Amino acid sequence: MVKKVFIIIVFLALILSVAPYGYAAENKVYIGILPYHAPDKIWHFCTPFIDYLNKATDISWELKLYHNYDAIVDGLCNGEIAIAYLGPNPLGLASEKCKAKPLLVIIGEDGKPFYRSIIFSNNHKINSLKELKGKPFAFGDRDSTSSYIIPRKMLEDAGITIEMIKPIFMESHEKIINAVAKNEAVAGATKVSVFEKFKKLKFKTLKISNPIPHHSFCTTSNTDPDIEKKFINALLRLKSLHNRSHRNIVKNWDPELQYGFILPPKDYFQNILKLNELLRKYND
Repeated sequence: MVKKVFIIIVFLALILSVAPYGYAAENKVYIGILPYHAPDKIWHFCTPFIDYLNKATDISWELKLYHNYDAIVDGLCNGEIAIAYLGPNPLGLASEKCKAKPLLVIIGEDGKPFYRSIIFSNNHKINSLKELKGKPFAFGDRDSTSSYIIPRKMLEDAGITIEMIKPIFMESHEKIINAVAKNEAVAGATKVSVFEKFKKLKFKTLKISNPIPHHSFCTTSNTDPDIEKKFINALLRLKSLHNRSHRNIVKNWDPELQYGFILPPKDYFQNILKLNELLRKYND
């Protein structure tokens, strides 16, 4: 009897040890979302997205959250999740660490795979980035494209190095907004799409960036190709910019995911690598 129990335990251990990357023991496939919102907001907006995937495929999907950018990159590369929603610079990091690749790129309201960063202020007397010298400035995660890398480059282009301001680093885009609203910082940087949600605060726009390659859903070579295919097909069939019934499907999703998805353009990954050069420069 003892011998039989031992054999069963060993058998189960072997099964668990060979579970594919991104799978739980109960055969759920995990998706990670970049933590640019507070956890409760990500759960709120992304749960309907996961529900759609569960209905559109024969795969059991589940959301997994991480507390910072490094953690989600590690989660993807270590096989805790099969697919990760990443910004340009985190994708570059994941590519270097475990050869991660983009599966789908999201598009904006204009149908293009780009977004923009914005530098804004609560002081309407400030008219240029040069006037931020010596003042507190709210950035996001040091690996964030839109709330750190691009804004820092915009400041440098205006002659303001990071040593010339008082940087404050926040955990999410909403906390950047709050820091500026509460006068903890005179200015800050975020995505234009996040900034527009807080128009009632009447911040002053100081500078908007050039187009940035948009976020993408990424994976590694360890993910089952069948999972990749079903994930891609489930999202590519949605044409919410032109189809009312599809807009009804996505209406409760994170606003960033509501406009649709495309396969990565030919120059997408090359542009990601260019941004990654800035990341290395600023984080060395």
